Amino acid sequence: MTWYSTTTSPQPDLRERRRLELERLIAFAAIDLFERNGIAATTVEDIAAAAGISRTTFFRHCATKESAVLIDEAGLERELVAAATLVSAHSALRELEQAWEAMTSGVEEDPEGLDRFLRVRRLMRDNPSLLAAGLECDARLTQHIADALVEGPGLVPLDAAAVAESFALGMRLSFDELVRKVDRNPGARPPVLNEVYGDVRAALQRANRGAAK
Repeated sequence: MTWYSTTTSPQPDLRERRRLELERLIAFAAIDLFERNGIAATTVEDIAAAAGISRTTFFRHCATKESAVLIDEAGLERELVAAATLVSAHSALRELEQAWEAMTSGVEEDPEGLDRFLRVRRLMRDNPSLLAAGLECDARLTQHIADALVEGPGLVPLDAAAVAESFALGMRLSFDELVRKVDRNPGARPPVLNEVYGDVRAALQRANRGAAK
């Protein structure tokens, strides 16, 4: 699940806007119920009722109740995979990171989206079933990126997997660190995600230098 907006995607048509709005409605209904009643006690029927839709409509958009809060309505995953096909083989990881930084620039200026993101990450932290669903989504995205790195710049599968896994690790650590920073300073201006990502990249570089000794 993301709240990102990008400048490279074409504007959605009316049908697509309605779909996105419905998926946001489902996501917020699910988040509210998960926080209030717990994930285990919340049913698909509960979420559908809170969103004002039928069970059939729910499953048209979400495979499970957990996936209701992990919807990538901004299309970030599609854009990351597309970016992976265009990077250079000799600097694939850094170019992929730069593409992600451009996609997520200024996201902290979207208070509603940021709040939703933080609530979901906290739910993931405290609920194994949602964490598992989130990790499954991450694994799928990582594989899609690896496949794109083979197809586009022509990396061998092992190198493509290493780049994709390294990128995914940095992304996950950035999300977790963003939540920690916000929770440590409630009420303060939210940190800039790209700055958090820079801190994570520096930490990973220190860890790699230590492992090489």
